[in-house]
Amino acid sequence: MKPTDNSSPKKAGNPYHVNQLDLPFSPEETGALGALKQEVDELVKLELTAEQMLGEEVDLAKAYIREDAHSVWSDLKLGLYEWELIAGDWLLRAADPTRVDWQLHHWWGDDETHLH
Repeated sequence: MKPTDNSSPKKAGNPYHVNQLDLPFSPEETGALGALKQEVDELVKLELTAEQMLGEEVDLAKAYIREDAHSVWSDLKLGLYEWELIAGDWLLRAADPTRVDWQLHHWWGDDETHLH
């Protein structure tokens, strides 16, 4: 008689719960099953640890990228500001020298001062 050829009536209730006699292995094999269960548990713990480590690596990479992006943006703004000053200087050099001197030395006030 095989362990799965159990002729005893099954208990009413959850059909997924089985009796010891309904299992496809003999009670002597439960030691091997326990060792297999322990090994599977260890593998699951290892996988969860690896997943946690990967999450920490992703967080670290995000922090590095955020800091690098901030640094790049700061350098870009500084570079654009310098180009703006250079372009302004070129435009002033091309402008009427008399008006440029007046503007640089603040020899007159704002355009609206004569309106007051």
